[in-house]
Parts: sequence; structure tokens; C-alpha cells
Amino acid sequence: MFDDLYDAISMLWSWTWPTADGVVTEVVVDRRTNRNGGDNRRLAVAFEFSIGDDGPYTGESFWAPIFLRNQRVVEARPKIRRGKKVSVRYRPDDPSVNRLDRSAWDDL
Repeated sequence: MFDDLYDAISMLWSWTWPTADGVVTEVVVDRRTNRNGGDNRRLAVAFEFSIGDDGPYTGESFWAPIFLRNQRVVEARPKIRRGKKVSVRYRPDDPSVNRLDRSAWDDL
């Protein structure tokens, strides 16, 4: 339980973590139902990366814009695809805790 809490809190500082080159392995438009019964979409991007000879590590990050969410997610889907090179931020003491760098979302 405390490990999960530590992982979640450490994500707040992920912008300071080192980066590694990664590659997108899957992209899915994820649909979720909100409290009002409406449909909310977000882009789910799975990726993998290695650090030297260590790896591969895998991860998943999500993108959900604040305004016009569903429309923008559908429009963004073709812009990020399997095989695209991305920058990944990873926690130095445990690279299995990771996320896509903000630059992955710049073109969306």
C-alpha cells in the first residue's frame, strides 16, 4: 500500500527525472463513463524503453484535454501511432515507474 502511495506521489516530480528514448507500442482511444452518465474519452499510449542494457521497461500514459475533450482526442489519435519514437521520463531508483515526457503531447 505504501509503495503505491510513494509511486503516485513521486509522479508529481517526474519532470525532474532523467529521460530515455522509447517507442510507442499501442495507442487506444479509451472511453470512460462520467458521473452524469456521459462519455469521456482519453488517449491511452503504451510504450517501451531501455536504459543501456537494462530493460525493456513498459509503461502507459494518458492524454485528455480540458476543452472539447472527445473531439480533440479523436482528432489526435492518428497523430501518434505505433512505432513513433518518444521521450520517456523514469524514476532513477525504479525505472518501472515512468511516464511519457510532455513533449510526446506537443503535436496533439
